[in-house]
Amino acid sequence: MKSIQDKDNNWKKINKIILRVDSMDILFNRYPSIMLDCGFENISRGRCKLILKEKSKDSKDNLFIHSDKALMEVNVFYESIILEKVLNYISLKKNTLRKVKLTLKTTESLMINNVGDLYVKDKTLIKIDEIIWNIPIL
Repeated sequence: MKSIQDKDNNWKKINKIILRVDSMDILFNRYPSIMLDCGFENISRGRCKLILKEKSKDSKDNLFIHSDKALMEVNVFYESIILEKVLNYISLKKNTLRKVKLTLKTTESLMINNVGDLYVKDKTLIKIDEIIWNIPIL
């Protein structure tokens, strides 16, 4: 996620971000949250901190793109039963060679160039429409 302003690049719009889960931690406070450190599959640089939290009345899935560092922060909210299922499915994962992947479909398009650099002009908050999990079991 590099701020690129070169006019020679060919830019294209994307409405999905594919994340590869590199590590996962569970944080227990008053309510548990699951913290995932992720890399990108369709963006060439940067990292992503994804937090799964229990859904409240006003919570909305979103992603925040920093303009001053190569970092995205994603907040995903699920009912507690769904959080438990996600943990259960991930705990079934036996194949250590294949990583868990997530696809985030966004309401707004992002711009990447032909080498996968993300165009970031300002700090940006984007609503997430859909989250798709790919958890390899075998």
